[in-house]
Amino acid sequence: MDATAPQDQKNMCTVIKIVPENQDIISLYLETSDDKFRNRKAGQFASIRIMQGGEWSKPHPFTLAGAPEEPFLRLTIKKEGAFTSSIPQLKPGDTIKCMGPLGAFCKDIDAKPSLVLIAGGVGITPFLSVLRHFRNIHAGNAVLLFWVNKSKDGNICEDELKTLSQDLNLTVVHALSLDENAPGYHDLGFPRIVYEQGRLNDEVFKRRGVTTDAAFYLCGPPPMMEATLAALEKIGVPQESVNREKFSY
Repeated sequence: MDATAPQDQKNMCTVIKIVPENQDIISLYLETSDDKFRNRKAGQFASIRIMQGGEWSKPHPFTLAGAPEEPFLRLTIKKEGAFTSSIPQLKPGDTIKCMGPLGAFCKDIDAKPSLVLIAGGVGITPFLSVLRHFRNIHAGNAVLLFWVNKSKDGNICEDELKTLSQDLNLTVVHALSLDENAPGYHDLGFPRIVYEQGRLNDEVFKRRGVTTDAAFYLCGPPPMMEATLAALEKIGVPQESVNREKFSY
Protein backbone atom coordinates (compact mmCIF):
# COMPACT_ATOMS: atom_id res chain seq x y z
CA MET A 1 0.00 0.00 0.00
CA ASP A 2 1.23 3.51 -0.80
CA ALA A 3 1.91 5.22 2.52
CA THR A 4 1.21 8.62 0.99
CA ALA A 5 -2.26 7.69 -0.25
CA PRO A 6 -4.28 9.07 2.72
CA GLN A 7 -2.46 12.40 2.54
CA ASP A 8 -2.82 12.55 -1.24
CA GLN A 9 -6.54 11.87 -0.92
CA LYS A 10 -6.94 14.86 1.39
CA ASN A 11 -5.46 17.08 -1.32
CA MET A 12 -7.81 15.89 -4.05
CA CYS A 13 -10.55 18.11 -5.44
CA THR A 14 -13.24 17.42 -8.02
CA VAL A 15 -14.08 19.84 -10.82
CA ILE A 16 -17.69 21.05 -10.53
CA LYS A 17 -17.77 23.43 -13.47
CA ILE A 18 -15.75 25.95 -15.48
CA VAL A 19 -17.34 29.32 -16.19
CA PRO A 20 -15.91 31.81 -18.74
CA GLU A 21 -15.55 35.33 -17.33
CA ASN A 22 -14.29 36.85 -20.59
CA GLN A 23 -12.26 35.62 -23.55
CA ASP A 24 -9.09 35.21 -21.46
CA ILE A 25 -10.34 34.45 -17.94
CA ILE A 26 -12.27 31.51 -16.50
CA SER A 27 -13.48 30.57 -13.04
CA LEU A 28 -12.78 27.01 -11.92
CA TYR A 29 -15.20 25.65 -9.30
CA LEU A 30 -13.98 22.76 -7.15
CA GLU A 31 -15.48 20.48 -4.56
CA THR A 32 -13.25 19.40 -1.68
CA SER A 33 -13.64 17.35 1.48
CA ASP A 34 -10.40 18.75 2.94
CA ASP A 35 -11.34 20.29 6.30
CA LYS A 36 -8.48 22.81 6.07
CA PHE A 37 -10.40 24.76 3.45
CA ARG A 38 -13.35 25.21 5.81
CA ASN A 39 -11.20 27.63 7.82
CA ARG A 40 -9.81 29.61 4.88
CA LYS A 41 -9.66 33.39 5.00
CA ALA A 42 -10.55 35.92 2.32
CA GLY A 43 -7.67 36.55 -0.06
CA GLN A 44 -5.80 33.29 0.49
CA PHE A 45 -4.65 31.07 -2.37
CA ALA A 46 -4.27 27.41 -3.28
CA SER A 47 -1.64 25.49 -5.21
CA ILE A 48 -3.04 23.15 -7.84
CA ARG A 49 -1.72 20.31 -9.99
CA ILE A 50 -3.51 18.74 -12.93
CA MET A 51 -2.86 15.51 -14.79
CA GLN A 52 -0.80 16.15 -17.92
CA GLY A 53 0.58 13.36 -20.09
CA GLY A 54 -0.11 10.77 -17.43
CA GLU A 55 1.75 12.69 -14.72
CA TRP A 56 0.86 15.34 -12.19
CA SER A 57 1.99 18.78 -13.29
CA LYS A 58 4.16 21.10 -11.25
CA PRO A 59 2.15 23.10 -8.68
CA HIS A 60 0.75 26.50 -9.69
CA PRO A 61 -0.71 29.04 -7.24
CA PHE A 62 -4.07 30.76 -7.75
CA THR A 63 -6.19 32.92 -5.49
CA LEU A 64 -9.32 31.46 -3.95
CA ALA A 65 -11.48 34.20 -5.45
CA GLY A 66 -14.73 33.13 -3.83
CA ALA A 67 -15.86 34.05 -0.35
CA PRO A 68 -14.54 31.73 2.37
CA GLU A 69 -18.15 31.02 3.36
CA GLU A 70 -18.87 29.32 0.02
CA PRO A 71 -19.18 25.50 0.13
CA PHE A 72 -16.98 25.16 -2.98
CA LEU A 73 -13.61 26.58 -4.01
CA ARG A 74 -13.58 29.17 -6.79
CA LEU A 75 -10.33 29.99 -8.60
CA THR A 76 -10.41 32.72 -11.26
CA ILE A 77 -7.59 32.14 -13.76
CA LYS A 78 -6.26 34.06 -16.74
CA LYS A 79 -4.84 32.14 -19.69
CA GLU A 80 -1.18 33.19 -19.77
CA GLY A 81 0.77 30.07 -20.77
CA ALA A 82 0.61 26.33 -21.40
CA PHE A 83 -0.63 25.42 -17.90
CA THR A 84 -3.33 28.07 -17.55
CA SER A 85 -4.47 27.50 -21.14
CA SER A 86 -5.06 23.84 -20.31
CA ILE A 87 -7.42 24.61 -17.40
CA PRO A 88 -10.48 25.22 -19.65
CA GLN A 89 -10.02 21.70 -21.02
CA LEU A 90 -10.90 20.18 -17.64
CA LYS A 91 -14.35 18.66 -17.36
CA PRO A 92 -16.83 18.22 -14.50
CA GLY A 93 -15.83 15.16 -12.51
CA ASP A 94 -12.11 15.49 -13.25
CA THR A 95 -9.80 15.24 -10.25
CA ILE A 96 -6.98 17.66 -9.48
CA LYS A 97 -4.61 18.09 -6.57
CA CYS A 98 -5.25 21.23 -4.54
CA MET A 99 -3.15 22.25 -1.54
CA GLY A 100 -3.99 25.11 0.78
CA PRO A 101 -5.24 27.44 1.96
CA LEU A 102 -2.00 29.41 1.74
CA GLY A 103 -0.88 32.99 2.25
CA ALA A 104 -1.63 35.86 4.61
CA PHE A 105 -1.96 38.81 2.21
CA CYS A 106 -5.32 39.97 3.59
CA LYS A 107 -4.82 38.84 7.17
CA ASP A 108 -7.03 40.77 9.64
CA ILE A 109 -8.51 42.87 6.82
CA ASP A 110 -11.94 42.65 8.47
CA ALA A 111 -10.64 44.78 11.34
CA LYS A 112 -9.54 47.69 9.10
CA PRO A 113 -12.30 50.33 9.09
CA SER A 114 -11.01 52.11 5.96
CA LEU A 115 -9.46 50.25 3.03
CA VAL A 116 -7.82 51.19 -0.26
CA LEU A 117 -7.54 48.14 -2.52
CA ILE A 118 -5.51 48.49 -5.72
CA ALA A 119 -5.49 45.75 -8.37
CA GLY A 120 -3.87 45.29 -11.75
CA GLY A 121 -5.64 42.94 -14.15
CA VAL A 122 -6.30 39.51 -12.67
CA GLY A 123 -4.76 40.79 -9.44
CA ILE A 124 -8.37 41.66 -8.62
CA THR A 125 -9.02 38.09 -7.42
CA PRO A 126 -8.02 38.42 -3.73
CA PHE A 127 -10.13 41.56 -3.51
CA LEU A 128 -13.13 39.83 -5.07
CA SER A 129 -12.77 37.27 -2.29
CA VAL A 130 -12.67 40.03 0.33
CA LEU A 131 -15.69 41.87 -1.10
CA ARG A 132 -17.74 38.67 -1.39
CA HIS A 133 -16.83 37.91 2.21
CA PHE A 134 -17.81 41.44 3.30
CA ARG A 135 -21.19 41.01 1.59
CA ASN A 136 -21.79 37.76 3.46
CA ILE A 137 -20.97 39.23 6.88
CA HIS A 138 -22.69 42.59 6.17
CA ALA A 139 -19.44 44.46 6.80
CA GLY A 140 -19.43 48.21 7.26
CA ASN A 141 -15.80 48.81 6.22
CA ALA A 142 -15.28 51.80 3.92
CA VAL A 143 -13.67 50.38 0.76
CA LEU A 144 -12.15 52.26 -2.16
CA LEU A 145 -11.19 49.82 -4.92
CA PHE A 146 -8.96 50.86 -7.82
CA TRP A 147 -8.76 48.37 -10.68
CA VAL A 148 -6.33 48.91 -13.57
CA ASN A 149 -6.99 47.35 -16.99
CA LYS A 150 -6.06 48.34 -20.52
CA SER A 151 -9.72 48.61 -21.55
CA LYS A 152 -13.21 47.80 -20.34
CA ASP A 153 -12.91 44.42 -22.06
CA GLY A 154 -10.51 43.39 -19.29
CA ASN A 155 -13.14 43.84 -16.59
CA ILE A 156 -14.90 40.83 -15.15
CA CYS A 157 -17.79 40.52 -12.68
CA GLU A 158 -19.03 43.99 -13.62
CA ASP A 159 -22.64 43.36 -12.67
CA GLU A 160 -21.57 41.83 -9.37
CA LEU A 161 -19.38 44.83 -8.56
CA LYS A 162 -22.29 47.15 -9.30
CA THR A 163 -24.44 45.22 -6.83
CA LEU A 164 -21.65 45.18 -4.27
CA SER A 165 -21.35 48.97 -4.57
CA GLN A 166 -24.96 49.15 -3.39
CA ASP A 167 -24.73 46.47 -0.72
CA LEU A 168 -21.44 47.66 0.82
CA ASN A 169 -19.73 50.94 1.62
CA LEU A 170 -17.78 50.47 -1.61
CA THR A 171 -16.58 52.73 -4.40
CA VAL A 172 -14.97 51.16 -7.48
CA VAL A 173 -12.62 53.18 -9.69
CA HIS A 174 -11.87 51.54 -13.04
CA ALA A 175 -8.59 52.93 -14.39
CA LEU A 176 -8.50 52.10 -18.10
CA SER A 177 -5.01 52.87 -19.37
CA LEU A 178 -5.68 52.63 -23.13
CA ASP A 179 -9.41 53.33 -23.37
CA GLU A 180 -10.23 56.89 -24.41
CA ASN A 181 -13.93 56.17 -23.97
CA ALA A 182 -13.56 55.62 -20.22
CA PRO A 183 -15.58 58.66 -19.09
CA GLY A 184 -18.49 57.53 -21.24
CA TYR A 185 -18.97 54.33 -19.28
CA HIS A 186 -20.42 56.09 -16.23
CA ASP A 187 -23.89 54.81 -15.35
CA LEU A 188 -25.97 57.23 -13.29
CA GLY A 189 -27.76 54.25 -11.78
CA PHE A 190 -24.49 53.20 -10.11
CA PRO A 191 -22.84 56.41 -8.92
CA ARG A 192 -20.17 54.55 -6.94
CA ILE A 193 -18.80 52.84 -10.06
CA VAL A 194 -16.55 55.37 -11.78
CA TYR A 195 -14.06 55.37 -14.64
CA GLU A 196 -10.72 57.07 -15.18
CA GLN A 197 -8.89 57.20 -18.50
CA GLY A 198 -5.18 56.51 -18.20
CA ARG A 199 -2.91 54.99 -15.59
CA LEU A 200 -3.14 55.46 -11.86
CA ASN A 201 -1.16 58.39 -10.49
CA ASP A 202 -1.11 60.67 -7.48
CA GLU A 203 -3.66 63.02 -9.03
CA VAL A 204 -6.17 60.20 -9.47
CA PHE A 205 -5.67 59.14 -5.86
CA LYS A 206 -6.22 62.71 -4.66
CA ARG A 207 -9.28 63.20 -6.87
CA ARG A 208 -10.87 60.01 -5.59
CA GLY A 209 -10.38 60.90 -1.95
CA VAL A 210 -7.55 58.61 -0.88
CA THR A 211 -6.35 59.47 2.64
CA THR A 212 -3.22 58.28 4.38
CA ASP A 213 -5.10 56.84 7.36
CA ALA A 214 -6.53 53.97 5.30
CA ALA A 215 -5.07 50.47 5.15
CA PHE A 216 -3.55 49.86 1.70
CA TYR A 217 -3.49 46.58 -0.24
CA LEU A 218 -1.87 46.23 -3.66
CA CYS A 219 -1.89 43.24 -6.03
CA GLY A 220 -0.81 43.11 -9.65
CA PRO A 221 2.10 42.64 -12.05
CA PRO A 222 5.45 44.04 -10.81
CA PRO A 223 5.70 47.10 -13.15
CA MET A 224 2.18 48.23 -12.21
CA MET A 225 2.95 47.75 -8.53
CA GLU A 226 6.17 49.76 -8.72
CA ALA A 227 4.41 52.67 -10.45
CA THR A 228 1.55 52.57 -7.94
CA LEU A 229 3.89 52.57 -4.94
CA ALA A 230 5.66 55.64 -6.36
CA ALA A 231 2.32 57.41 -6.88
CA LEU A 232 1.19 56.60 -3.32
CA GLU A 233 4.46 57.89 -1.93
CA LYS A 234 3.76 61.25 -3.59
CA ILE A 235 0.60 61.63 -1.51
CA GLY A 236 2.34 60.64 1.70
CA VAL A 237 1.79 56.88 1.85
CA PRO A 238 5.14 55.18 2.64
CA GLN A 239 5.85 52.08 0.60
CA GLU A 240 6.49 49.95 3.68
CA SER A 241 2.93 50.56 4.87
CA VAL A 242 1.37 49.02 1.73
CA ASN A 243 0.46 45.33 1.94
CA ARG A 244 1.32 43.77 -1.41
CA GLU A 245 1.21 40.56 -3.38
CA LYS A 246 2.70 40.12 -6.85
CA PHE A 247 0.74 38.57 -9.68
CA SER A 248 3.20 37.37 -12.31
CA TYR A 249 3.64 34.31 -14.48
